[in-house]
Order: sequence, then C-alpha cells, then structure tokens
Amino acid sequence: RAVVKNPGETPGAGAIRPLNPPVPVVVTEDEHQKPETVVLGRNRLRVTSTEDQWEIDEEWWRTRPTSRAYYNVLLEDGQTLTIFRDTVNGRWYQQRYG
Repeated sequence: RAVVKNPGETPGAGAIRPLNPPVPVVVTEDEHQKPETVVLGRNRLRVTSTEDQWEIDEEWWRTRPTSRAYYNVLLEDGQTLTIFRDTVNGRWYQQRYG
C-alpha cells in the first residue's frame, strides 16, 4: 500500500494560475462602444461582422466586479476573434482559448 507523505507545507498563492488569461488589444469602437477595427501585430483590421455578442456581470459585491461585453467578430482577413470590453475600466482584451 502506497502512502503519500505530507510535507507539512501549505500551498501558496503561486500554486494557482489562471488558464488562458485575456490579452490587452487595441480596438476602435463606434458611438455605441461596439468594435470597428482591431489591431493585431502591425495590422489594423476592419470588423466585417459580429457573429455573436453576450455580456457577463459577475461578483458585483467584490471591490473589482467582473462586467464584460463580449464580441465574436469576423475580421476583413477572414479570421474570427473573441474580444471583450471591460465595462468597468473601458479597456479591450482578446480572449484566447486553448
């Protein structure tokens, strides 16, 4: 029978890390705060359509609540991208998966 030895240490905060954290991205928006262009590398690409859109508002009781407007967009070069606007601070991020 195998026994796992208890090292007597409490795991610290460094033991947990977020998976696929969002990456800041430059987005120009229209008068309704919807994305018009996205800068990827050195290219400014026009958003040709919004394929899906949703919002989340979570943990409103915390000091830093989560409030985001997500957009799954099709860019002029044919690629799709999931981006969101943090509605608390107004900044844009790319949500990467995988």
